[in-house]
Amino acid sequence: MILRLAHVEVAVDDLDAAHGFYVGLLGFVEHSRDGGRLLLRGCEELDCWSLSLVERGGPGLTHSAYRVAVRADLDELEALHARLGLATERLPAGHEPGHGPLLRVATPDGHRSEFVHEIDEIDPYVEGRLALPMRRPAAHPGGVPPTRIDHVSLRVPGVAESLRYWCDTLGFSASELWLREDEQPHIAWIRRQTRSHDVALGEAPEPAFHHFAYAVADAAALVRAADLLGDARQQQRIEWGPGRHGATNALAMYVRDPAGNRLELYAGDYARDLDRPPLRWRVPDYRLQGHSWWGFPAPDSFGETAPLLEPDSPASARA
Repeated sequence: MILRLAHVEVAVDDLDAAHGFYVGLLGFVEHSRDGGRLLLRGCEELDCWSLSLVERGGPGLTHSAYRVAVRADLDELEALHARLGLATERLPAGHEPGHGPLLRVATPDGHRSEFVHEIDEIDPYVEGRLALPMRRPAAHPGGVPPTRIDHVSLRVPGVAESLRYWCDTLGFSASELWLREDEQPHIAWIRRQTRSHDVALGEAPEPAFHHFAYAVADAAALVRAADLLGDARQQQRIEWGPGRHGATNALAMYVRDPAGNRLELYAGDYARDLDRPPLRWRVPDYRLQGHSWWGFPAPDSFGETAPLLEPDSPASARA
């Protein structure tokens, strides 16, 4: 039913500053800018956009969205959430640019998700000739550039309870688990694709937003991103990395955008079939090499989160 993560929407306090950072510096491809919203994509994506930046008080997350296999899946998901006693809302085609009808739901762990089937793609032909987006250098002349959306990292009050919703109810598969001493999960990496994860669920007292991630081509692209930030005298935006995670095996660097949202630039995880059991990190191993296989330890600021914001309304943190 659910195919993959389709987009995220995060809040910023200054859309001009966000445009300069995401498009001018990092090289995201601009799809459109209308009023208080800037829509972007990675340079290899065929979907017309995968990142929505909305001008609010920023930072924060309004929602993450997931593509489903057929439009009828929206009806099934609406009925499923109604049986669970969770709020749902149907939104018409065009409510989000280039998207068909949407189902918006409140998850039991305090987040807001959207489900959509119809998403406009960019025209893959140029003057009648097939040209994939990554073969159009004129369309992304600068930046790193990021290639595609990869995952979103959410904080939830109980990971075990969240897994019952995301995996048992929605059909996600857990690829890796960080287990506490009592063998209960503290962080779970879950997916609907064969990559390591579409969503990360981390334990926290209240629902919150930690980061979203875009893939880059390789380790050299991470170094290029660091160089670009340094060249722009914005090296202070690098919060952690580059380094390699033990969990997911990814090379990663975390940066803060001008509003304070945390963006992970990410490369080199693995593919594994969805029916395989989750890989399990026990406390000593995760502390030694799960978070960082190598690299400097994460700074204290890495524990900070951003609020969840109401969509289509003035910024307001959710409890």
